[in-house]
Amino acid sequence: MESNIKGLVAAGHEMASELKAECGAVDMRSVAKLISYLATQLEVQLVRANALAAENALARKAVQAFCDVVGDSTEVICEEIGRDGVLVILEAMKATGNMPATDAFLSEVRAQGVEMMREHPSIKLCSLTHICDELAAQLRKGGSQ
Repeated sequence: MESNIKGLVAAGHEMASELKAECGAVDMRSVAKLISYLATQLEVQLVRANALAAENALARKAVQAFCDVVGDSTEVICEEIGRDGVLVILEAMKATGNMPATDAFLSEVRAQGVEMMREHPSIKLCSLTHICDELAAQLRKGGSQ
């Protein structure tokens, strides 16, 4: 899938360059800009998806390490696991708690939801759009939810 997306990104940028060079019409230039913008956004989403996949792979490994330790020690877990076993479990669990790309992605999704709400007629009627703008900005900064 990644190579397909990279191919689409490259094709989009190439097509935009060709349109800019060959067509003098304003409409074609705006189409070229749009294609270039879409290709760039596709590339941004690929980078974001790869970061999320890497974090999720780390989380799966951490959970597997936890399961391996517990599975190997089920009969004596309370008495015999020892300091090293406890440290392995704690390190594995700690690794799953730090996922900045996932957190940023979820913050962006929340902010986009607020922006969608901002467009509702009742929000506009009550002049509450500025509150939606402030909340979306706060969510993007990682503020309290």
